[in-house]
Amino acid sequence: MIQLRRLFAFACVVATLPFGAAALDLPAGARLQAEVSENGQVEIATSRFDGATVPAITAAGHVSRQAWRVPGQTGRSYQILTALREQLRQDGYRVLYQCQAVSCGGFDFRFQLGHFQSPDMFVDLADYHFLSARKDDSFAQILVSQSAQDAFFELTFVTPSEDSAPVPVTTEAAPTAAPQSSGPLDAQLQSAGYVVLSGLTFATGSAELANGDVPALSELANFLSADPTRRVVLVGHTDAEGSLDGNVALSRKRAASVMERLINGYGADAGQLSADGVGYLSPLAGNATAEGRELNRRVEAVLLNTE
Repeated sequence: MIQLRRLFAFACVVATLPFGAAALDLPAGARLQAEVSENGQVEIATSRFDGATVPAITAAGHVSRQAWRVPGQTGRSYQILTALREQLRQDGYRVLYQCQAVSCGGFDFRFQLGHFQSPDMFVDLADYHFLSARKDDSFAQILVSQSAQDAFFELTFVTPSEDSAPVPVTTEAAPTAAPQSSGPLDAQLQSAGYVVLSGLTFATGSAELANGDVPALSELANFLSADPTRRVVLVGHTDAEGSLDGNVALSRKRAASVMERLINGYGADAGQLSADGVGYLSPLAGNATAEGRELNRRVEAVLLNTE
């Protein structure tokens, strides 16, 4: 059986999924809410919602889905995801994509991913975690969220089956350069829901925003002042140098630095802004080159409402 890194209380609740030859240990008290097992195909997400769709690999074979509820575990969604991810890694899976609600694409990502609905599976659109992974021709997806009282997670596994066709796979190489933004900032926010703020400069390991005028921040401040009901979250991103925890903390500081500049330097209303960070979990470019790492050190503005 897979050995579990005990991030918090897990017990001998075992998922009866086709998880290789091993069993998947689940949180103590986890209760199975719903289950589907059939031959078919599943879209395995490999990147954030791009404004039109969720980039994905189409995997075919035996599809097993389960929805689980963990009473009294609200606030534990990230720990649940982390513990399950470590078990997958120990069994030979490699992570394809991991994100948190805002970095995934919010409602649009959730709308295209996930099988079960309430009451079997509850998803807070502002607070969920997602992971996809692959081991040879087997795939896994995990979606974790929480209500005010309980944690919920959905497990999806696709494994080759003797009576199914070979797994059709569509893969795309990791981009070496970020897609270029086009059009005014306000138009991008209202059409795609987010925009990379250009003109921000961060050195590796630093949360300090370089001095100087940043036209994108002026545009964003004007966008907010034009409608006091608009709400934007600033999401920081880093390159892949260093630990995940360190980069998440750094990305949050970068987002907070941009928020402070917007308020103190451009007169933005603090009540319309918030800041968060996801480290290196949502890259725009490969981290193998200096150019790619520079592109990944960024802050995005994500529009939380469109009315």
